[in-house]
Order: sequence, then C-alpha cells, then structure tokens
Amino acid sequence: MPSRIKMGNLSDLPPGRALEKQIMARKIAVFNHEGRLIGMESECKHMRASLSRGGAIAGRELTCAWHGWKYDIETGECTNYPGFKLKTYQVELEGDTIYLILP
Repeated sequence: MPSRIKMGNLSDLPPGRALEKQIMARKIAVFNHEGRLIGMESECKHMRASLSRGGAIAGRELTCAWHGWKYDIETGECTNYPGFKLKTYQVELEGDTIYLILP
C-alpha cells in the first residue's frame, strides 16, 4: 500500500524552489516548476550533489550545479549520460499541504 509523506506547504514553496526530506536512506525533493509540483530523488547520480540546492530547471531538464548532469523531470532519465536515472514520485496537493506518494 502506498505511503503519503507530508513534505510541507505550498505557501512555503514558491516557483523555482524545492523542499527536500531524508526519507529512509534517500533524499527526495518536491520541486515547484512554474506552478507544477515534481517529486524526485534529489541527489545527482554523479557525485550525490543536492539537486534541490543549486539545481536549475529549464524546460523539461533539471541540471546539477556541480558538473552539469541533466535529468528529464518527467522520467528522471539522465539526458547527457544515458543509463543513469533518478526515481520520480507522484505528488498530491491537499489544500495547502504537499504530499509525496511512495509506492
């Protein structure tokens, strides 16, 4: 059965920002990209740099600030180094509360 994890409030997540939480052994973030909420792992597959602190989204790509690795925000696939992928997660908004859905 899926789990709902409270990530925070939409009022605390303006466009262009992210909320990050350590959930078990993973750091997961919800990004607000132009009003759309996107849930995904928040550590770059290259050197585990935080994508929620310094990463930038342009179009459909999230770019790591450290070394420029790019990830498709829809699929989590690394677009410049095939074979690497971030897990993506469903996000639900209930009133002002943001929930991440873990399968």
